[in-house]
Amino acid sequence: MLRAVPHVVVNPTPVARSVRQSIALWTTVALISPLAAFAAAPAAPDDIPTEGVPTVNVVGTMDATTEKSKSFTTRSSTLFKGEQAIRDTPQPVTVITRQFMEERNLLDLTDVLNNTPGINVDYTDSERLSYNSRGFSIDALQLNGLTYTQSGAAFVQPDTALLDRVEVLRGASGMLRGSGNPSASVNLVLKRPTRTFQASAGLTVGSWDRRRGEADISTPLNESGSIRARVVAVKDVKESFQLAKEEDREVLYGVVQADLGPRTTITASMHHTDLDATGAWGGLPAGLDGAGLNLPRNTYVGVDWNQWNRFNDQAQLELEHRFDSGWTVRANAGYTALQIKDNAFLQSYVARTVGATDPHLMTITTAQYTGDDSRQRAMNLIVDGPFQLFGRKHSVVLGGEHVRNKSIGTRGVGNLFPQNIDVRTFDPYTTYLQRPVTTMPTFGSPPVQTTTDGAFATLRLSLADPLTAMIGGRLSWWDVLNQTNANATYKVTREVTPYAGLVYDLSDAISAYASYTEIFTPQNVRGADNNILDPITGEDYELGLKGEFFGGRLNASLGLFKIENVGRAIADTSSINPCPPTQLADFCRIAGGKQTSEGFEAEISGEVYTGWQVMGGYTNTRTKYVVDTAANAGQPLRSHDPKHQLRLFTSYSPNRSGPGWTVGGGVNIQSDNYVRSGVLTARQGGYGVANAMFAYRIDDTWSVQGNINNLFDKVYYKKIGPTGISYYYGDPRNVSVSLRASL
Repeated sequence: MLRAVPHVVVNPTPVARSVRQSIALWTTVALISPLAAFAAAPAAPDDIPTEGVPTVNVVGTMDATTEKSKSFTTRSSTLFKGEQAIRDTPQPVTVITRQFMEERNLLDLTDVLNNTPGINVDYTDSERLSYNSRGFSIDALQLNGLTYTQSGAAFVQPDTALLDRVEVLRGASGMLRGSGNPSASVNLVLKRPTRTFQASAGLTVGSWDRRRGEADISTPLNESGSIRARVVAVKDVKESFQLAKEEDREVLYGVVQADLGPRTTITASMHHTDLDATGAWGGLPAGLDGAGLNLPRNTYVGVDWNQWNRFNDQAQLELEHRFDSGWTVRANAGYTALQIKDNAFLQSYVARTVGATDPHLMTITTAQYTGDDSRQRAMNLIVDGPFQLFGRKHSVVLGGEHVRNKSIGTRGVGNLFPQNIDVRTFDPYTTYLQRPVTTMPTFGSPPVQTTTDGAFATLRLSLADPLTAMIGGRLSWWDVLNQTNANATYKVTREVTPYAGLVYDLSDAISAYASYTEIFTPQNVRGADNNILDPITGEDYELGLKGEFFGGRLNASLGLFKIENVGRAIADTSSINPCPPTQLADFCRIAGGKQTSEGFEAEISGEVYTGWQVMGGYTNTRTKYVVDTAANAGQPLRSHDPKHQLRLFTSYSPNRSGPGWTVGGGVNIQSDNYVRSGVLTARQGGYGVANAMFAYRIDDTWSVQGNINNLFDKVYYKKIGPTGISYYYGDPRNVSVSLRASL
């Protein structure tokens, strides 16, 4: 059933216990607020009354664009290979809108995901990050619906100046991607050209000598506006609270869109991101007992001559035709290149000597590498539209997808020029000076090509006026080709991924949903027979309520989930040790592992009262290795991730559409977490970080905004680890001021 969507402007410790109490309090307030608003709030001048208004079947598309909506929510997303109302999607969906990104001053994807309910950001080192949800890693991103891989040393965090919104679907996404983890799908939606001229510019200055400039111009290229273009440019230079750590980012995005006819549109876009950084492998060392050393927050064990310079290029071509009957055909092709700049990166590396008795004494060495080049292409063809059957209107989505990633691993040298240091007196500018690397290997890791193909179909059936069913499936092929290692070449053929969901309208404002989906994860692991083990298979069960209030200006949801993953490779203790067919210095492997993840989530986004916007979500996640190695069995999948997490931000403005002030604030709260390695354990109690903003729109052109992150200067670690150099401090209190102009 399609809804009419009018355009709307719009250790357990006392600390940990107090965190849980705070989470419960904030969650209760967040969930009760819209109900209280219903009872007490006067209708906004442009409110759309919903009581007594029946659901209407319409032919047409919804506009999921969030730019200039002045809202923290939107009524629809484009996650399911077509536009679909969030309320009609039987899985939890979060949309980070343009307005939310601007008010929170979120400038790259890490900023966005650090403020998205249910998402955790993990630091491999200062430059390589991973995203996780429900205990599993998010192993790919989407750009305008096309999948690409973001891992590796060459990946640059996408800049939000290019984005209209970020769409997040939590849980398994077997319809969107045939293979992967049952974590979440993240779709980055780029800005599009507008039919009328508009321009904006911004200048931001902030803590640690941050200087950022943005320019965004969109214009029609002919009198009718049938051809239009947009250009976005960014220059962002910043230092860090850590000594000698710097970044210099340049971004250029261009997009042209043309109406080939009244129902046919073609869009071509390209963007280039260039980043020079003095990032380092690793953070701060742990003590010999696994605990942090409580070093000053500005301690940096890299050096000022470190180079981690890289660039990313992405291009897309889209063609869409809309038929009179309401059917739409879309073809989309994209190319992505992730590359190390100047074909090399130079690093210092710090490690503790084996048998050390003083945790502050380390050895620093030099490493230089090249490679880590990834070239990716993706294509899809999607057909969707309505049809009549048994006197009711239904819809269907049909499509196919091809994704290929050809990557080249690194080659280089390490452990050069060793020097002993004491991290308490280490100076990244003077202690360890640069010496030239004169010898590099002529070859490195061989190219690896991963190809995935899929065909999918989803039926959306109107079974009765209040009841809609979604039934679908995907047929997938997966192929990994390693040109020099036959044991690393494997494939999965015709893997079937089913999907089913129900949405029942309990009232004009509230729906109940339930869904079931599967997903598979190929694993390059061989058993005693020297054959590749079957893929890990997963099942995801979702059950919940969704509400859409005030004519779509407020969305709320409450849901339960349970994920079961089976088939993970574990040691076969009944086999030969060592395992000769697979050349393992251990037991052979069997696909016998089992993992579970379950919990509940609550989220609210949008306008709870005239001028009052809220974006918040609470997640409770419990994960476990049910069957695994002796060390893992019974343990959480990712003890790094907290069981309880609250993300909340709210702002109020008496006049969002004209001159006046806006004030906002929020908190990011999480419960305790820990990491074990052997006999050592690193622990951190629960903590909360508060943020605030104030903005003043001077007139229709000019506005000024101030943001304070970590308002009370909370000292905490955003990553802990009992071994190596795995401790990373969270950012201390920092301030930014932005001046913006728009035409």
